Amino acid sequence: MKEENNLQGKTCRLLYFMSELEKGHKVNKTDYLKRFNIAERTFKDDLREIKENLKVLRDDMKIKYSRLAGTYEAEYNHGYGNLKYNQAVILSKILLESRALRVEEVREIIDTFVERAVDDRERQRIRNFTERELEEYKELSIYRDNKSKSILPHLSAIFDAIENQKPLSFKYTKYQGKDADYDVLPVSIMFNDHYFYCMAYKVEEKYGRLRIDTRSLRNFRLDRFKTVHRSKHNTELILSSEELTQILSDSDVRYHTFLMFSDTEKFRIRFRYVGQFWEVLEDDIPALKVIEKDTRSTVPRVIYEIETYGRDSFQRYIDRFNGVFTILELEKINK
Repeated sequence: MKEENNLQGKTCRLLYFMSELEKGHKVNKTDYLKRFNIAERTFKDDLREIKENLKVLRDDMKIKYSRLAGTYEAEYNHGYGNLKYNQAVILSKILLESRALRVEEVREIIDTFVERAVDDRERQRIRNFTERELEEYKELSIYRDNKSKSILPHLSAIFDAIENQKPLSFKYTKYQGKDADYDVLPVSIMFNDHYFYCMAYKVEEKYGRLRIDTRSLRNFRLDRFKTVHRSKHNTELILSSEELTQILSDSDVRYHTFLMFSDTEKFRIRFRYVGQFWEVLEDDIPALKVIEKDTRSTVPRVIYEIETYGRDSFQRYIDRFNGVFTILELEKINK
């Protein structure tokens, strides 16, 4: 029994030591001895065992000792082993600027990754920075009107359905304020202008099996979901080889469709853009292929080519940009 207790005590000590190192904390030798009521010889045994295990399990991590402070900390071959200040600031800014979540949710996410992933020497700086930003954080009206509202549970359910290729059933509030029930096969989650969208195909039961309407890719704003649950149909969704080729992948949706104007007919479009915002256009539509470019003249001219789902949807999307667009070639692609 005594040997078992000693083993459990040792396990607790080693887990504590490694946990502190992984968090970027310093382990004070004097505090460690008092915390576990052990002799210095036992401490040396613990330290030796941790170092031996690191050689096998974490060869990129070493233990650095400060004689002046009497502390031990992790030292990594590739740096601190945690996010640097500028990396943490970028992640915080992206999350804060999205305004996609309630302020309490944003604060919790930032606090978690700061505690677990930011080096302890930078942690307080990040907290000070984010707290100032959070004080000025403007919630979307959907959260101001409903303080308990959250899209996070819906996100989790949809991601699971996408990963497992399983249909979902949900109750959804339309723009007119009316509720409707849907059965869909989700294929992607997109983010645009402060809102998350679920991109999905309608699912219906016909002739004893579930079928997908691949003619139309629907989009649903996540904050309009009221309930989300497994498909109400007991029939298993089995996709034929033809259906599999017709269903858009997450990559197709992300780079070759245009969210609110999505379609499923694929086209190759070559067009000319004349205007000052060609860089913005290329950043906004990464799938654009540059055919010819003259940006040194007073009014830049660029010829692009893109493969996209939906001719009209693409035209309506690029109309948002300043400049003159001229379609040069249009070819329908048979999948």
